[in-house]
Amino acid sequence: MILKALIVDDTIIYRKILTDATSAFSCIKVIGTAPSGEIALKKISFDKPDIVFLDVHMPGMNGIETLKQIKNLYPEIAVVMVSSISTRGTSDTIEALQIGAIDFIRKPDGKDMRKNTEQLHNDIKSLLRFFEIKRRTLNIQNDSMIDVTGGTTLQKKIATPVSSKQISKYKSVQKVLPGKSLSAYAICAIGVSTGGPEALSKLIPKIPEDFPIPIVLVQHMPPIFTKSLAESLTRRSKVKVIEAEDNLPVTKGTVVLAPGGRHMVIRNINGILVTGINDEPPENSCRPSIDVLFRSVAAHYGENGVLAVILTGMGNDGLNGVRTLKRKKCTCLTQSESSCVVYGMPRAVVEAGLSDKSLHLEMIADEIISLVYKKSFSPINVA
Repeated sequence: MILKALIVDDTIIYRKILTDATSAFSCIKVIGTAPSGEIALKKISFDKPDIVFLDVHMPGMNGIETLKQIKNLYPEIAVVMVSSISTRGTSDTIEALQIGAIDFIRKPDGKDMRKNTEQLHNDIKSLLRFFEIKRRTLNIQNDSMIDVTGGTTLQKKIATPVSSKQISKYKSVQKVLPGKSLSAYAICAIGVSTGGPEALSKLIPKIPEDFPIPIVLVQHMPPIFTKSLAESLTRRSKVKVIEAEDNLPVTKGTVVLAPGGRHMVIRNINGILVTGINDEPPENSCRPSIDVLFRSVAAHYGENGVLAVILTGMGNDGLNGVRTLKRKKCTCLTQSESSCVVYGMPRAVVEAGLSDKSLHLEMIADEIISLVYKKSFSPINVA
């Protein structure tokens, strides 16, 4: 299948750069460009693209306003924001992701054209993996798979995913091995990737101000953008969301977010649990990595009870971390397939038999609150 793309940017040079970069993939056909949001909406009504590359900042109808119109009129169209790396650019990009843009790519700002082209190529390749996974989720048999290498489109039979009937059984407690009811939780650890800013904007604002335990969070994201995400979530929420730094005490009622491009761990400094930041190699092609955080959470909180949550995202980062937590005291919630942008990370945990409950996104905050305050649940234990 060929993806039809529309490029929207008020600058002719960036329209040309993006057109050339996307056209390098045989599975994408650029069906048009637009210099403004108003013109883009007119073209969308006639051409019905599959994906829109949308500049964040444009005169007249800007990227945020255009995105809102697209999501309202054409919710099936995927929108990718094209963002500059600036304070305004990152904050507006986070807002766009919270509204429903599937992802963003950064405008190349270097003088080395080869590196600029390589950056865009890698960003677009990552986006194509998203479409490949969405196609798998839709269970289309014998259909075209997107070749993310930039070569020819592949004809390939797609494996049948877990059915909704199979997934529904995880809506109740699943005891794989005899488990002991946790009397309390010492920390809540959350991992999320593609679709995360939108998911977090629906989950974190529901957490009450007097939440009695800390929350630590990994959102797969490059540097700079996580600070804007933390600030945006704080404005929307009753609890404070802080970007982690070295030796930051982990305190109740606070959400600590791993900084983009760096691993976050928990450390014990003279009896006080704090966050630590490092630049160790990526795990599961991710930095920050959920597995890295969850292992350290298991080491310092595992005997006292951990509430783990795996939300929407590609790949399987978090699976091994949950497995480590389950060898101690842990309850794990996963986001349901129907409410995920990409059902990758939650699926990996569910299919490994490590999810205690699979819930619609809208229900997860209530379940977290119920478990932490009522303390009544029998999680799966792993020997």
